[in-house]
Amino acid sequence: MRELYDATALTPLRVARSGGYIDWSSQPSLFKQYPEFLYRVGFDTHEELAPLGLARCVTFEGSVGGKPYLRLNTPSAGNLHPVELYVQVRGIKGILSGIYHLDALKGELVLIRECGAEGLEHFVGMETRFEGFIFVVSVVPFRSEWKYGHRAWRYCYMDAGHQIGALCAAMDVHGLDTVLLDDVDFPGLNHIMGFKQQEFVCSVMAVGKAGEKPAKLPKAPLMQVAPTDYDESDGVVPGWIVQHHPVGRTLPPRMRSTDATLQRARRSARVFAGKTMRAEAFERIMHTLTRTPEWMNAYAIVLRNDRAPAGLYRGGERIKAGDFAEVAASMLVDQRFVANAEIVMVLSSAQYDADLQMASAAFAHGLSLDAAALGVGYTAIGAFYDKKLQTFLETPEHILYVGVFGLER
Repeated sequence: MRELYDATALTPLRVARSGGYIDWSSQPSLFKQYPEFLYRVGFDTHEELAPLGLARCVTFEGSVGGKPYLRLNTPSAGNLHPVELYVQVRGIKGILSGIYHLDALKGELVLIRECGAEGLEHFVGMETRFEGFIFVVSVVPFRSEWKYGHRAWRYCYMDAGHQIGALCAAMDVHGLDTVLLDDVDFPGLNHIMGFKQQEFVCSVMAVGKAGEKPAKLPKAPLMQVAPTDYDESDGVVPGWIVQHHPVGRTLPPRMRSTDATLQRARRSARVFAGKTMRAEAFERIMHTLTRTPEWMNAYAIVLRNDRAPAGLYRGGERIKAGDFAEVAASMLVDQRFVANAEIVMVLSSAQYDADLQMASAAFAHGLSLDAAALGVGYTAIGAFYDKKLQTFLETPEHILYVGVFGLER
């Protein structure tokens, strides 16, 4: 996977070549829309559906260049949202058992097909009918390719990781345990979901319990609906996704978030105040960054704090002293607002694949909600110069993820 990492790395030359005018009127559609004649049920019509509405919802509506501008409760590189979410519902009182699409734009479930004995179970390592929810997260690469080219491979899986994190947090609010399934037939599931080569399954999770009755394979794929209004992909990113699809991996430990209001109000911080956060918040973030899974290393570039000297930290220890505010902003493709933040988090790993890319973002999502509960703003950073960061950190490891914490102005 080193070749894939290098192929999607940012360098000053690549950034310069990719810069230029963007015609936002040509942006592909952000949300998959199934036909209006399909049966629909609002998230607010049944108490059992409340966790689903919280897992993926619109938090802001506006317009840019005459086109709708929407933010969701999951961050997305460029606000392009190359992710879709589906759920198989079975055995929930008052809800038709079936496979649904979560329509965040309209706040409802769209029934694609009812399911009796037939369902998705055999594609996710189950032999009996599962009572509860089976969630399917997919990526739509062209939504991100349209602006970011081949770097979109990373952004798809980063965004998917945030969706996983948001879904787990939504279930936490309602006291439900989420299990990431690791015995998934990705090619088979892509086929049965009717995705073709424009959309791809990247993760499957379950909430509920196995039943006793046997499950059967569906007789035919689901309805085929294009996820965007047009597609001009050069085929490279979809090809990588097919060749290097996830294999399923247990999520890293996450923070338990039980505040629904915070989850619905989530937004990316863009204007930091250049002030110090409360000691409790700083210590919580720094402590969490010392408790990552074995495969992940976490670095904290402390730009300012009244109680801790500025510098680069790993494992709770300062390994490099200095004021790195301007250096950090430069390494993050000259995003100047970063210099007024307090902590730049960098997650890295010796290995590199789609699962690790998603797991790092899921971890960060939980930490960002934890920070929000303490009044700290957060933004995910997708654009960074890989080699410059590796040199600064003095590590050959792959840079998985970067995020920034600080008080908002």
